[in-house]
Amino acid sequence: MRRLSPAFYLGHLLLPALLAALLLWVYPQQWDLALISPYYDGVQHQFALRNDFFLNAVMHTGLKSALWFIPLSLLALLLCARFGGPFFASSLQPYRRRMVWILLGLALSALVVQILKRNSIHACPWDLNLFGGQAPLLPLFADLPSGQSPGRCLPGGHASGGFSLLAFYFALRDEQPRWALRSLVLALALGSVMGWGQMMRGAHFLSHNLWALWWVWLVLLLLYLVYPPIPRQKIAEVLR
Repeated sequence: MRRLSPAFYLGHLLLPALLAALLLWVYPQQWDLALISPYYDGVQHQFALRNDFFLNAVMHTGLKSALWFIPLSLLALLLCARFGGPFFASSLQPYRRRMVWILLGLALSALVVQILKRNSIHACPWDLNLFGGQAPLLPLFADLPSGQSPGRCLPGGHASGGFSLLAFYFALRDEQPRWALRSLVLALALGSVMGWGQMMRGAHFLSHNLWALWWVWLVLLLLYLVYPPIPRQKIAEVLR
């Protein structure tokens, strides 16, 4: 495992630990309910924007499809580096490991979030009896009530697609810190926008999206420590 400065661990481990503490002990369900309630139509007993064209077709389906362009492009570049002749091989060689790392980061973070979702008992807001559905609102570590089907809605999968672009931050931070910072801001902004769009539709609570961010960050951080995006020897040369 890599040895990094105390400042690195302060920023990359302490802040996520504080977020987890906030979600576990400070963040009450009332905040989730207060933030999502304005989007619920109590007269019609439904989320008015659930089937809104922009939120559904563009922000949800459209963005989800668009994000596939990133791993497919990386795969295409790797194939060019392998089979595209000497020009592509020489020009792409310095970036091959980082491209592989980003693909691994995207895949692993998505896999972890999907596994957690599939094993989650917590329902989406639009399925809760508070909002016209049949499922109960459960505390984070509650047991599934007898006769109740698992909700499979925690953490937020759609927001995790945007947050997964944090892989670019970790891949770039050792050699290109400015681009890494831009990637960090972009990924956080995109994941937040995607997550809030789902909140407006009644698909997720804010805490669902924050847990998605937490798990994506943890997966990418562990991958960064175990398998650096650039070789250790090259890292040492950069830091000289």
